[in-house]
Amino acid sequence: MDICASPCKKPNSESKQTSIDDLSNDLLVEILHRIPLKPAHRFKCVSKRWVQVICQPQFAQRFTHRMKLLYRSQLSPPFTLFFQCSFPRPFPVEFKHFQRDSQFMSSNFSLSFLPQYPNPIIFIATSNGLVLCSTTLLSQMMYYVCNPLTANWVALPVPPRFDSHVLAGFVCHSYYDDVDTITRFKVVRVSAIETQKKSLDLWVEIFNSDTSEWQQFTEQCEGLLVTMDFTKFQTHAVLAHNDIMHWAHCGSRYILAFDPYNKHDHKCRLIRQPRELSDMYGHVCLSACQGRLRCLFLSNSTNYRLLFQHWELEDYYAGKWCLVAKFPVSNTNLLRVLGIHPVDPNTVYLLRTKNIVLLNAHTQQMEVVYYFTEGQFGRDNTMMNPFELYLSKKKLNAFQFVLQWWPTPVPKLDKGNTIGQRSVFDDGGVF
Repeated sequence: MDICASPCKKPNSESKQTSIDDLSNDLLVEILHRIPLKPAHRFKCVSKRWVQVICQPQFAQRFTHRMKLLYRSQLSPPFTLFFQCSFPRPFPVEFKHFQRDSQFMSSNFSLSFLPQYPNPIIFIATSNGLVLCSTTLLSQMMYYVCNPLTANWVALPVPPRFDSHVLAGFVCHSYYDDVDTITRFKVVRVSAIETQKKSLDLWVEIFNSDTSEWQQFTEQCEGLLVTMDFTKFQTHAVLAHNDIMHWAHCGSRYILAFDPYNKHDHKCRLIRQPRELSDMYGHVCLSACQGRLRCLFLSNSTNYRLLFQHWELEDYYAGKWCLVAKFPVSNTNLLRVLGIHPVDPNTVYLLRTKNIVLLNAHTQQMEVVYYFTEGQFGRDNTMMNPFELYLSKKKLNAFQFVLQWWPTPVPKLDKGNTIGQRSVFDDGGVF
């Protein structure tokens, strides 16, 4: 039979055209998990069905797996440094993206979605994509846990004990099961108890997101003496490494470590900083890179140069430190070390009076990556005397924030606790 002779069917104008709504959930996942993070998250605003598809743990798993394949050459997910000045008063949290990543290009990437009291929100700690904040710098009683990317947040119940100087810490875990994406976190508060003994006792409060309650108990820490001023532990330099909280002491060259997951005794211990730093004066920066605790330090060398030191805690439980790098750097208004790249130990960020510089520890070269603007921290810098200007930058705290391949969900607490949740049908959130 001649095909050309066969009659042609006229197109049926009444036949239903296939739309994206006719696709199965499996096909929809196959399409949506291939788009970038920014539109993928915003597409939850399209419909309730798309919300259900995108919020499935299988979608997050597929999306994360694909992102890791696309960015094999990238050492880690994109990261940024949040920073906040606390002199002469707390100023709003700011961020600076040091990688050209679209997720950090939005001007709305901030903590402005949290309830703003007379004073700005205080940034305390970060873990696996979530951030712990407080409403006050001292005498902390109100805490928020939030995700800066999704603008979701939860308010914690008020802790049972009041103390003017509290060391607060935060650790978070997120994983997938067959039904949901599970996020769990713990918030730790540590304060000192005055006793008649030579050693200090610690009052510990732990908030568990699973129970939505505070647990409190006393803890002894061997070597923590009354003569060691507890208020000199750096409240804004908490580091959660391997689920253990670490606070550096400004005077004694010790690090206070607390393990909230230790179900036995000795949750708390002191780690001595490298002995070579004992006689040196300056600010120690605690950080973590490549799975190990790091201690970074700037000390006086000559009139025109400073000595940069990078130490790695080679044996955590034995307290054995290993010197990674030690070399002089030009003393061009350098104040201290701000932080280190989460994966590359040769990338270090330093604070100067007028800018932030990147130090390449391999080449020992520095380049400016951020300039402070006039009046950024209150009064115009030209209106400050040299000492005020020095203090305003000295009180600038930096926090490393690593962007997760897929946003970490903020867990809901038990009924009766405040939770703030942006609607999935809003204007697209912070993106």
